[in-house]
Amino acid sequence: MLNGQNREDFEKEAKRKFVEEPANMKLLIVVNKLLTGFDAPPCTYLYIDKAMQDHSLFQAICRVNRLHDESKDFGYVVDYKQLFENLTNAVNQYAGASNFDAYDKEDIEGLIKDRIEEAKAYFDKTLDEIEALCEGVKLPKGQLEYSQYFCGENGVDVGKDEIFARMREKLYKLSARLTRAYAEIIPDMTEAGYAQEKQTELEKKVKFYVDLRDYIGRASGDFIDFKAYQPGMRFLIDNYIIAEDSQPIGKFDDFTVLDFILEQEKRLKDDNDKSSQEAAAEAIENNIRKKIVERQIVNPLYYEKMSAILQRLINDRKNGIIAYKNLLDKYLDLLKKTENPEENGCFPLSVRHSAAKRAFYMQFGENDELANDLYEAVVNSKQDDFRGNIVKIRIIKKALYKVLNNDSEVEKAYELVNVQKEF
Repeated sequence: MLNGQNREDFEKEAKRKFVEEPANMKLLIVVNKLLTGFDAPPCTYLYIDKAMQDHSLFQAICRVNRLHDESKDFGYVVDYKQLFENLTNAVNQYAGASNFDAYDKEDIEGLIKDRIEEAKAYFDKTLDEIEALCEGVKLPKGQLEYSQYFCGENGVDVGKDEIFARMREKLYKLSARLTRAYAEIIPDMTEAGYAQEKQTELEKKVKFYVDLRDYIGRASGDFIDFKAYQPGMRFLIDNYIIAEDSQPIGKFDDFTVLDFILEQEKRLKDDNDKSSQEAAAEAIENNIRKKIVERQIVNPLYYEKMSAILQRLINDRKNGIIAYKNLLDKYLDLLKKTENPEENGCFPLSVRHSAAKRAFYMQFGENDELANDLYEAVVNSKQDDFRGNIVKIRIIKKALYKVLNNDSEVEKAYELVNVQKEF
């Protein structure tokens, strides 16, 4: 308990967090509490390490019986006291309709069901849903067709990013749910009525959709580029966490867009498989486009130019002006200019190594002297925590006005100031 906090207040706050903030109260240990009159739908696991029977046991298992969100399909009871026989007796004893009158409907709803029958129905339903989602994929239903179905065709489906993002989100959710449903039914597939041939077929289908999720995640650029977060995480670890040296268990955390592009080299240069070449090109273009969109806010005009270069590449590829096998170097050059604009020779040395100066340079006529004057005006006028503070913002705008002498231009300049990390 916190200093000055009595037992009642502590218990009240613990219960509130367990129900309303499960991420901040993941484990709650009780002895003779919360078995009745306590509703926490997020609660998924119940660990039993005390002897219970009949009514008290029945009440306990009801704590994890309520559904919550898409991440909770059912509750788990982890039994350290081998109470399953008692559990069966408790359920049987209270199975009569009249015996349930004293319980909340949500507690007992769906409690007494055939586990295998329910698992089979849930798996079949999930598989039907994900197959229905993919039903519109064009033949021959290769990587290219799936990529265009979930990511859009580059140069054609312009302005439809949100639509495709929602479709991909549904694919990711259904594939994750399919994996959970398959894990639940797989030990009892024969008992559930699946013939051996059908079991083999279903195994292949599940693997296909899991692989499809991973492929679309990479092709669309939806995967997280962990390297972008490494400096911040390194700082936190070095300053706040004491631990032994880590042991690498895989290379996933080093996977970047550059790695993804290089992975596609063989497919891009395989003139015997035009479909594979196009799928690889589309996947690379999707990833580069995502990087451009992510960075556009900090320097809109520069990344508009990068977007225009990408569009020209797409058009030239589609029109046969550039051979697929010659695209790799152009993709890599564009990615380099997108992720490391400070290495782009289009910027004068006086502004090249500052993101804010580069943004001012592009926004105000590619004038490096003016860009540096604006930068100095901000540095000399800004105060800590100026964002959201009207008084402090006015001071910065006043300094910018002395350089620009135009209110609308000052607003444009401040929009750039507001999104620059170095300020």
